Amino acid sequence: MSKKNSAFVALLAGVTLNFASEGTFGACEAPAGTMVVSGGKHVHVLQTGLGKATVVFVSGLGEDLSTWRDVQPAISSVAVTISYDRAGLGCSDPAPAGTPRDARQLAAELHGLLDSMEVRRPVIFVGHSLGGAIVEVYAKDYGGEVAGLVLVDPEDGRLIALERSAMPGELWAVHERRVMDSIGALSVSQRLELEALEASGELVRRSLPLPGVPSVLLTGTKKNPEFPGNPIEQDLKLQLHVELARTTPRMQHWLVPTSRHYIQNDVPDEVIQAIKRVLALARKDGIQ
Repeated sequence: MSKKNSAFVALLAGVTLNFASEGTFGACEAPAGTMVVSGGKHVHVLQTGLGKATVVFVSGLGEDLSTWRDVQPAISSVAVTISYDRAGLGCSDPAPAGTPRDARQLAAELHGLLDSMEVRRPVIFVGHSLGGAIVEVYAKDYGGEVAGLVLVDPEDGRLIALERSAMPGELWAVHERRVMDSIGALSVSQRLELEALEASGELVRRSLPLPGVPSVLLTGTKKNPEFPGNPIEQDLKLQLHVELARTTPRMQHWLVPTSRHYIQNDVPDEVIQAIKRVLALARKDGIQ
């Protein structure tokens, strides 16, 4: 996937960034992990590390597991870690035609994958962007399987609706034109996740409040005033995150002023420390 496409997906997810070196889109070249059969399909999984606790990483919209390249190795020194490519992304088989690609379906597929791998739960879930929305819905649907959450700049379709309402018509039109300038060829699976983004947002809304497990929410607060509408959308994202933290028991909210969205790549140590913090608290709760 071209760098332009990574910008396009992130823009429509509500994050107008410069993705010159960000995003992990692309066809499968050399699988980093192994193939696991789940639901009759091959899913590309990277499992590393040792320990009694397990940390599961969930990537953002249209992205493969390499988005966690700067974080997963560090966590593998203290826990078992699992990252994976969703259906049709990276090295995984596509989903059957007609399968919904909203956050509830993606959470159900993750649940099935963990069943196929015989992963003992509860586990810690780490989700970036749309991956954050997926783990929020997972926490609602399979609450007993969640020992802790790390939400890395979570995003869903609610932010797009807020932007459309908050931006003056002329600014929104400029914003949309800049987005369209970034469009390239999206894969079928990427486009389906994108088209389901607003439905995913509604599913997240219905999943709140989240369970009272140890949680850290990381918000990238860096702005790009050169991109039309970016300061507005960053402010709106922060408002959503503040409300999420306010209504979620035991959630810590960490602001990251040196990153806009890809915190795991801009300042990976922030994500690493957040995961270790949640691991420590989950262990106090009795996770083995």
